[in-house]
Amino acid sequence: MISKKHKKRLLHKFIQVFLTTFALLMILVGIGTVFSVVISKKNINSPAETSDFSETDYPEDKVVDGDIIENLFKDKKLTTFAVFGVDKDQYRTDVNMLVFFNHETAEVDILSIPRDTQVRIPDEIYATIQERRSDVDQIVKINEVPAYIIEDRNATSVAVLEKSLGIDIDYYINMNLDVFKFVVDEIGNITVDVPFDMEYSDPVQELYINIKKGEQTFNGAQAENLVRYRSGYSTGDIGRIEMQHNFMKAFVEQLLTTKNRLNMVNILAGVLVKVDTDFISAADYLVYLDKMSPDKFAMHLLPGKVDDSARSYFIYDYEATKKLLNTIVNDPYIDNIEDVVEKEESEQKEELAVDIEPEVIIDIKNLNISVQNGTYTAGLASRTSAKLEDEGFTVIEAVDFDDKPLERTKLFVPAEEVFVVLEKYFDNPEMILAPDMIDENIQIKVAIGENDVD
Repeated sequence: MISKKHKKRLLHKFIQVFLTTFALLMILVGIGTVFSVVISKKNINSPAETSDFSETDYPEDKVVDGDIIENLFKDKKLTTFAVFGVDKDQYRTDVNMLVFFNHETAEVDILSIPRDTQVRIPDEIYATIQERRSDVDQIVKINEVPAYIIEDRNATSVAVLEKSLGIDIDYYINMNLDVFKFVVDEIGNITVDVPFDMEYSDPVQELYINIKKGEQTFNGAQAENLVRYRSGYSTGDIGRIEMQHNFMKAFVEQLLTTKNRLNMVNILAGVLVKVDTDFISAADYLVYLDKMSPDKFAMHLLPGKVDDSARSYFIYDYEATKKLLNTIVNDPYIDNIEDVVEKEESEQKEELAVDIEPEVIIDIKNLNISVQNGTYTAGLASRTSAKLEDEGFTVIEAVDFDDKPLERTKLFVPAEEVFVVLEKYFDNPEMILAPDMIDENIQIKVAIGENDVD
């Protein structure tokens, strides 16, 4: 464990080295963040550990002001960054990205997480929020999370991402929009093939786009217009995302030119003042700089779909998300295991693999509820339905229960967490777990018993 004193010394050394030699990773992460923020302003469209990667020349332990600082990742195969791009109020994270840096190959995988992605705030964080904001639901959009927190907004967003996607995150980087045009102007001459004439005018946002078809060279202001344009793509957001990827490829190629490598000091000097981060260990990554190249950067979009039934959430696909994260985090290392005896292979792979388990989120207020009167008290189902609807639940019917009279209220629910939310509205109800109900038209059945008669 590095002491606070050692961290301060390391930070001083880091800044010196970072400004003169190590710029690439931060710049690529930063420009990707701000680039994505520009796009998403108007629409939504653990580190794994092992000791078997001896081929990598990891940095040695080092001496800082006479103290030995242990190499921070001698046994790590990945470093994972959470990258946030904030809106004008500096609270909401309009961009949320995960950046995975592969120590073995110096490859970078960038996973974009739509700002409307549905997440469930962890219980301990939610309890703190409830002390100030009793009106906040536990299930929200990912970009809303830091707006509900007074302190440690970045750390809170990191905790929610870790819980939601079932991974560990090492560092966060939080940036605003100003850096986008600055960096593009600094590196200059970003050439992109424009598929058609782009014309758009929005005086309210002071946005005026007029870009001609064909190969064009963009400065910062023009590049902002290019990545904000969306109305003319026949494939909608897919076409816009393809343009995003084309721009990023051209950007990376230009950034890696000799001229820009020499200009990194100026670029970083402008970027650092706009960055909020706990990433103070970049000096340890210098050994990887020469390994990095444009073809080692891959961009991914969190698998899922938009659900307009309630709040226009982006719902991530559990199985596809788990598969993608395993492809990034585990597959490159498991596939490269050598000299493993066949009968020991499965055990060895299991030991190396990181357990990735995205959270299964059930938005209870979006589930269809059937309220059924199990008593002979007239109107009880209707009154109970009204009470639940006032609390934001979705009641689709109020009917009689088949087996009357019912002595005690029964809640038929697809998961225990659903029962925990609903039980406070009734007098000591009985929980009946029925997981298959989640796939039915009615996902919750409330059978009211005599104990809940008005």
